[in-house]
This record gives sequence, structure tokens and C-alpha cells, in this order.
Amino acid sequence: MNRIILALDEVIQRDKIMQIQEYIYAVKIGYPLLLQLGVGGVNELLSGVKVKRILDLKLADIGNTMIKIVSKIPGDGVIAHAFIGVEGALDELKRFLDSTGEKLYLLLSMSHIGWNDSFYDYLKDVANEIKPYGIVAPATRSGILQKIRHDFPSLEIISPGVGVQGSLPGDALCNGADYEIIGRSIYSSLDPIGKVKEISKLQEERILECKGAKGR
Repeated sequence: MNRIILALDEVIQRDKIMQIQEYIYAVKIGYPLLLQLGVGGVNELLSGVKVKRILDLKLADIGNTMIKIVSKIPGDGVIAHAFIGVEGALDELKRFLDSTGEKLYLLLSMSHIGWNDSFYDYLKDVANEIKPYGIVAPATRSGILQKIRHDFPSLEIISPGVGVQGSLPGDALCNGADYEIIGRSIYSSLDPIGKVKEISKLQEERILECKGAKGR
């Protein structure tokens, strides 16, 4: 089972992505790549790539504005902030994505040190009302990741923060995540293909060590 989501924050040669895709679940496309290449350039870079595309736009606006943005960028899933609330925002975005077959991922907690989880209960209420396909939760803080898995046992959880930010491959999987989002450790490597294979092996070894990892 492929448990890696490749965060494409910088350009990787297309032939390397084609080889890497055998070992990943999806690619995550964010503003750095979109600003560098444009929508057309990203589509060209990923032409022929068969894995899912998750748009990491961290949407946080009124519904109409968010719909205008996502309607211009093709993808299989879209990440939005939960803190913007339901009415006039996430409810409209969710209806639009349902109509196009795209999946909504809600960001409930971030991986950097400065994030504050004190308003998590509010974000949880938003997610329960919106019923997204998935949740973004940090690999770097096992406590909140475990709590989110407990609160949302049936939703797909994807976790950033593996590698450069400090979490080890497989740790998030053991704490409830379905997939780990990994970027700089791969695209900054002199051998990104070899790095993906190494990370995949480390994930499997870690899963064998822990209890309760999904997909064992």
C-alpha cells in the first residue's frame, strides 16, 4: 500500500515524477508550484501522471470566491481551512465539489510550532456539520492527531510534517493517519526516486513496530 503524498512545492523533472508515482498515493499541489508554473504549466508537468491530485490551496474565503478558484484548477481533492465556518463558506464549497466529484479535505490543525489547538472543538463542530471526505492533521503532534482520529474514525486523514519538520516516516501512520505528506525530504534529495523508496520502507518498518496503524 502506498502511504506517501508527494508535496510538489518545487519542480521535479517529469520523468522522475513518472517513476516516483509507483510509490505514492497522490501529489499535493500548492501555491509555490502554481505561482512558478501557472495552471497550464502544472497540468503539463503532471501530464500522464496517474495518481490523485490534491490541491493544497488552504482556502479561507466566502463560498463564491472559493468556488471561482477551484473551478479553474483541476484536481481530485481540495484543502480548505475549517475555521472559516459553514454558512456562506464551506457549505457552498462542499456542494460545488460534490457536483464535480472532487473531495474536500478540511484543515483542523497545522504542523508548525505556532499553531494553537485551543479552538479545536469549534473546528471539530464545523467538520461534523460539513462532513468532508478527509482531514488534514499534523504528524508533528501525536496527541492532536490521535484525538482527531478518535473523533473522526471513518474519515481519511493526511498528515504533513514528516521529514524536515521533525516527524519520522511512519509515526503519523501509527498515530491514526492514512497517508503522510512529504515534500522537501524528497524533492531536495539528489536521488528523489531512491528517497521515496527509502521512506516507503521506513514507513512499513515503523508500522510493524506499532499497534493500531491502519492498513496493517
